[in-house]
Amino acid sequence: MSVKQIWRYPVKSLQGEALDSTEVKDVIPGDRGWGIIDTQTGHLLSAKRVPKLLEGQARIIGDHCVLTIDRNEFSSEEEQIDEKLSDWLNRSVTLSKPNAGETKNIEIEWDDGTEEVLQDPDVFEFSTAPGWFFDSSSSLNLMGSATLDFLEKRVGTGSGDVRRFRPNLLVETEKPFEENDWVGKSLRIGTCEAYVKKRTDRCIVITRKIGGFSASRSTLRFLSEHHDREAGISMNPTQHGIIHIGDVVEVIES
Repeated sequence: MSVKQIWRYPVKSLQGEALDSTEVKDVIPGDRGWGIIDTQTGHLLSAKRVPKLLEGQARIIGDHCVLTIDRNEFSSEEEQIDEKLSDWLNRSVTLSKPNAGETKNIEIEWDDGTEEVLQDPDVFEFSTAPGWFFDSSSSLNLMGSATLDFLEKRVGTGSGDVRRFRPNLLVETEKPFEENDWVGKSLRIGTCEAYVKKRTDRCIVITRKIGGFSASRSTLRFLSEHHDREAGISMNPTQHGIIHIGDVVEVIES
């Protein structure tokens, strides 16, 4: 097994950037390093409630972030960046980085994937971890290529698009959902090691319009019916290091 793709998502819920290599500390540096805050509610915006965010893209250049929106590029350092993002989202927002000890609330439309058409979903709030705009207790997500290939063939075109699942690492695998067997074990990837904490529970985000593919509930419904609504694995780095595309992925038996 080897690393096929590396992804970093500088702004939460925007599309990210493909990397040839990355340092790994507690997280991939810069991953979810910025968030867009609704100034009226104070909530951190997410594609869980604001699908339009997925139409934007972000990449890091130096110590700032470049956002691509409607084919226009904006720097996180521009004086008018908040105004431009507010115009795009039709609400008052600010582009922010987290402060030490700070948490933010995120709204989510609850969707267990079982309904063919989602109507009047319940809306819940949850809080980010202190100092993070990344809304999970696991800081790296991995998908197996065979899992995406399987979904593409079984569910339909676009169902296995890597952008739908937003992993940090796409690993070349032979069997669909092979990565499920790694839970509770550690992986050595390049000079980095990470503990596989759990399978990743999937939410309404994977039903959203992505690229040229229209919104669809098919993938979430399939995962709900056949795979406990899970795909991919969530990991915590245990040894800092460097990961390159092509690096071997080794399962370390406990």
